[in-house]
This record gives sequence, structure tokens and C-alpha cells, in this order.
Amino acid sequence: MFKIDTREKYRTIRVEKDRFDANLTADITNALQNADGLLEGNLIWDLSEVKQIDEDSLSILEIIYESCYANGYSCCIVYGRSPLSKTLKNRNQHWNLVPTLSEAIDLISLEEMERFLQQSSETGQHDEPEKLS
Repeated sequence: MFKIDTREKYRTIRVEKDRFDANLTADITNALQNADGLLEGNLIWDLSEVKQIDEDSLSILEIIYESCYANGYSCCIVYGRSPLSKTLKNRNQHWNLVPTLSEAIDLISLEEMERFLQQSSETGQHDEPEKLS
């Protein structure tokens, strides 16, 4: 169904079905809400095995994506070789869509660095940012 992998600087939700439907969306949403602090932090959606996604799932994905940024975190969607890339791009052209998990981690790292530099310039601090693991 799905796996959640928690790292120090990000979480990955890997959908392991070829269809991302309302039932799976409900299961993932419940897991996110029930896990302590799971909705806080950077998030990577790995949809590389998904071939179909329904409208309800796209809507929930969009809500969670926007919530990450509203709370000062990053979100990225991995599409791999999935035919979903066109559907995802048509849904929201501002989403961070990448073909590999490695690129998603790099993108989150870059956005973390941007936030750090922005905060540093606003406060006048110049400490080193933490590395992603």
C-alpha cells in the first residue's frame, strides 16, 4: 500500500500501488494525522510506481503540499517513470516534480539552504546550515 520513511530532515511517503485512489488517500491521511509530528517537516511523495490517480487524491495531495510550504517546509513529488508526470504538471505547474528520489532530496536541501540564507540575511546571522541526512 504505502510506506513512510522518516529521516532527520525529511519524510518520504512511498505509494506502492499502481492506483492512488480515495481509499489509499484516506489511509495515508489517517497515518499522517495519527503520527506525532508527521505533518511537520519536509515531505517527499514517491509516486514512481503509481500509474493512475483519482481527483480526490490529487486534491488531498495539493492540500498537504500547500500546507508544507505554508508552515515553512518543502515538498517534492517523485514521478519516476510513471505516466503521471503530465497529470501532475497539468494539476499544478508550481509543484516540485522530479524523476528520482535523489533529485527530490537535492531539491529539499536547496530549499533548506535558501530559507537559511534568507533568515540569515534578515537577522544578520551567519551560522552554517545543517546537512540533510
